[in-house]
Amino acid sequence: MIQTGIGKVCHSDKDAIIHVDCVTHRYPDGTQGIHNMCFSVYPREIVTLCGPNGAGKSTLIEHLNGLMMPDVGGVRVFGEDMCKDNLSTIRKLVGLVFQDADSQLFSPTVLDDVMFGPLNLGLPLEEAKKRAEHALDVVGIKGVNKIPHNLSGGEKRLVAIAGVIAMEPKILAVDEPTGDLDPSNAKKMERLLTSLRDDHGMSVVIALHDMNMAARIADRVCIVKQGGIIAEGAPEDILYNDALLTSAGLELPTVARLFKDLGLEEEGVELPLTIEQLLNVIELKRP
Repeated sequence: MIQTGIGKVCHSDKDAIIHVDCVTHRYPDGTQGIHNMCFSVYPREIVTLCGPNGAGKSTLIEHLNGLMMPDVGGVRVFGEDMCKDNLSTIRKLVGLVFQDADSQLFSPTVLDDVMFGPLNLGLPLEEAKKRAEHALDVVGIKGVNKIPHNLSGGEKRLVAIAGVIAMEPKILAVDEPTGDLDPSNAKKMERLLTSLRDDHGMSVVIALHDMNMAARIADRVCIVKQGGIIAEGAPEDILYNDALLTSAGLELPTVARLFKDLGLEEEGVELPLTIEQLLNVIELKRP
């Protein structure tokens, strides 16, 4: 595995709040989901799992809170080895949001849906309602008495995330959060995910194949291919590696491609990850 341990992604294994240790999982039909997978999550970071469809991203995500259990290997969460006996505790710490938001929405109203998790934890009705209202405020959803299935795709995803936030996990794992959203709702989702790290101190794990999104918000990027992580590191190291991304069925982010095509690479120039950073580099290069 290519691994870069510089700057903000230099971590020790003892700092990991989740450690996936050489996990292999096969589906009942014999299909291999992940193989010998090693992966860690650290405090207050956004880590992206980038790879094409079928690479193993969703399978890994579902191992983080015990929705799936390993055939080989183990998962440790906050120093505790995950097993069937402690899944209820693990799931209070690690919240999971599926790619299909409809699979998490089933109550008569938005408020009922978001209250479901806290009530399931055994909280009193008033405390569950308070948590749900706070979570909906965090994600920016109004109209708590709406019917969930009448919401837009973007609103459904936000309500699904609110339902997890209401349980006050330390880690949020999200599968393709902007997959079918329009640009406006996708930007809203990105702002929410970064605010969960910056304002609420959470760690966020995101499975996606949108390299532009990874460039904009990730603290660490992991490249997933054929059920394993083949490279990980700081975004500027991973997302400018054309050969690596091509080998994993991915493409350079737009900013990295423009930077290279414009011939701006030279020693000492910081590699831009956003359009704003690229424009700053171009401005500095002007005679």
